[in-house]
Amino acid sequence: MIPDEVLQRGLVAEASLAPSVHNVQPARWRFTESGLLLFEDRTRRLPAADPSGRDTATSLGAAAEGMAIALARHGMLLKDEGETGLPEAVGDLLPVRRFTLSEGGTLDPLARSVEHRQSRRSSFLAPSAADRKAARGLQAEDGAIIADEGAIAEVAGLADEAGLGFIRDGRFRAELLSWMRLSPRNRRWSLDGLNAEAMAMSRLDRIGAGLVLGRLFGLIDRLGLSGAVTAEARTVRSAAALIVFHRPAGEPHFEGGRAFYRLWLRVVEAGFQAAVMAALADDPSASEELRSRVSLPADRRIASVLRIGRAAPGTAYPRARLPVEELLL
Repeated sequence: MIPDEVLQRGLVAEASLAPSVHNVQPARWRFTESGLLLFEDRTRRLPAADPSGRDTATSLGAAAEGMAIALARHGMLLKDEGETGLPEAVGDLLPVRRFTLSEGGTLDPLARSVEHRQSRRSSFLAPSAADRKAARGLQAEDGAIIADEGAIAEVAGLADEAGLGFIRDGRFRAELLSWMRLSPRNRRWSLDGLNAEAMAMSRLDRIGAGLVLGRLFGLIDRLGLSGAVTAEARTVRSAAALIVFHRPAGEPHFEGGRAFYRLWLRVVEAGFQAAVMAALADDPSASEELRSRVSLPADRRIASVLRIGRAAPGTAYPRARLPVEELLL
């Protein structure tokens, strides 16, 4: 049962709403007579920020989960057949998964949260005791909750320290800047990457980010000011809770990506929004300290960390997404 062309476009559009690292959107789709193929667009890789490809694989897994949720709306099931029977790579398109489709899908309870999920990099509303209680209710087998105000502040400091280590890498800064859209005049503002509206930047912030991450960083760092100008601890401290997302140590990152998207949708279902604190998972020292804080066993790895809270009314923004024509092969 292969969807018609109109439905294919709708399915791919919904799957594209899944989160991806730096909003690079690496997933590409092809419907076939036997089902569906997922490709990675290798031009979307991040050699400085994601040298191992872990975040890309996670992003592809999230896109696959988004496709499964979209198909279920139409009574279809997505079955992952793994890497068997994949075609050869063509140019920059690398086949990563083959799926078959069948009847029997039922509406996923998280489907209603897909349209409302956004990454919120601004401060959240001041959390109430009820907010913290609701956040603790998100505790799960793969999600440890930090809801104590003092503990959140300590982890916020840890995140700033870890993040500064990455920012000091010139390759990392250049790559990050290449995916930032600091002006609406940027032709890719509404297509991909991290635009200033999504990052909750004021006009002054936009100008400052280009300078701080660009030619002025060396001077600022020598003056000992880089930590202050890149710090996000104040924003993090506004969170109702932090969620330490952890998965089995040997699990493929693709599978973790599917679970990560579902976790984020559960956050939205509970009335919160979220933002990723990537440095806490990426920096080995910070990750180990966080592991100890939430008492993770040795067979679990920290895959990501989310800060969550209530978003202020009227702060939603249009999400930058590639047109379906680029995503559907």
